[in-house]
Amino acid sequence: MAEDDGRTGLGTKDHFQEFCDDVFQALHRADQRRAGQTYLNGLINCDGRKSIRRMAALSASRHSEQSLQQFINQSPWDHQPIRERLLGRLVDAVKPEAWVICEVAFPKHGRYSAAVHRQYVRAERRVSNCQLATVAVLATDEHSIPVNWRLVLPETWRDDEERRSRARIPDHEVPRPYWQYQVETIDDMILDWGMAPAPVVVDAVQLSTVGPLISALVERDLPYLVQVGPNLPVRYAPERPRLAGGRPVMQPGVRPQPWRGTAGDLVHRLHDQPRSTVSWENAGRTHRSQFLTAPILRPGPGDEPAERYDGSASEHQLVVDWPFNKAKPRGYWVTNLSDTELSDVVQLTQMPVKVHNRVEGLASRFGLRDYEGRTFAGWHHHVTLVSAAYIFTLLENLRTATAVF
Repeated sequence: MAEDDGRTGLGTKDHFQEFCDDVFQALHRADQRRAGQTYLNGLINCDGRKSIRRMAALSASRHSEQSLQQFINQSPWDHQPIRERLLGRLVDAVKPEAWVICEVAFPKHGRYSAAVHRQYVRAERRVSNCQLATVAVLATDEHSIPVNWRLVLPETWRDDEERRSRARIPDHEVPRPYWQYQVETIDDMILDWGMAPAPVVVDAVQLSTVGPLISALVERDLPYLVQVGPNLPVRYAPERPRLAGGRPVMQPGVRPQPWRGTAGDLVHRLHDQPRSTVSWENAGRTHRSQFLTAPILRPGPGDEPAERYDGSASEHQLVVDWPFNKAKPRGYWVTNLSDTELSDVVQLTQMPVKVHNRVEGLASRFGLRDYEGRTFAGWHHHVTLVSAAYIFTLLENLRTATAVF
């Protein structure tokens, strides 16, 4: 490879061509495939802001700025087959340790870019005039690669015919609960793409409700770890003593009832229970904390649990990070990874922060927020090709054993 920064120099020219031929094979027209290659080359090699004008000027084939604008903003090509091809190439080289669903904000001026709205950005804990996206990220200890995107459509766009028309929002694209966008990023990969198995990790602390999200993940038979807040309603479900035949001991005529309260209340109730000390590495430093685990019933779509308590062991747990000599916990998670070592679960709790920081690095390196158009399809085209630029660079770095960023 000619440069460690991922430029497609002479050392990678053949590999870049093979990558483009494979990834863009779903584009039926030759001019679209050439434009896709030009755009991808610009995202990788153009210094500074990745404007279409600058990327067109960089092209050896001398694609005009107008033709690239047409390819990204108006051309009706389907981004999903390209994402599927990218995932196939990626998992051949990188085994996921987790699928992290995270949020990315795209600050915007004005009100006519697709799905733009003055809205609360959960990842940044502030209000911004922006587009808001959810993305499924293939995550390992070393890498975070965004694979599948959703653009969240605010409720104000439901019946705004003028803005929907100008941004070319498809008729079937309507506002829906935030958790559905999160689940949809996974559904594409489960149903059609052959997603490699790994726990799904989500930071849902800022969501108003997490029951529907957890129920959806369980219905899809997915291992999950969801960060929640202390006010989450939970049902404490300790396993009852068992008879020789394996049945829980119950008093005649008495149906066992789980304890009901919030996650914070449960931790207060169990504050005298033994805690496990766990160490983990992050950014070259060793961290150590205490963790408390408690069996709970799976949270349902509403306030009620999604399963009946019969005294049997629950596969769902509340995991609590309670640092030494602190008056209250630092974090709460709900998970069905009951057979996983606690140290491995703790490693997964660190993933969302790592992923967020790495995606922000990707944003500046490959122009994630440099899309200048306003259309719904154009936004999806751009973020898909940004993912492609990152994946090509990562695979080249792995192939040549150079340092990855």
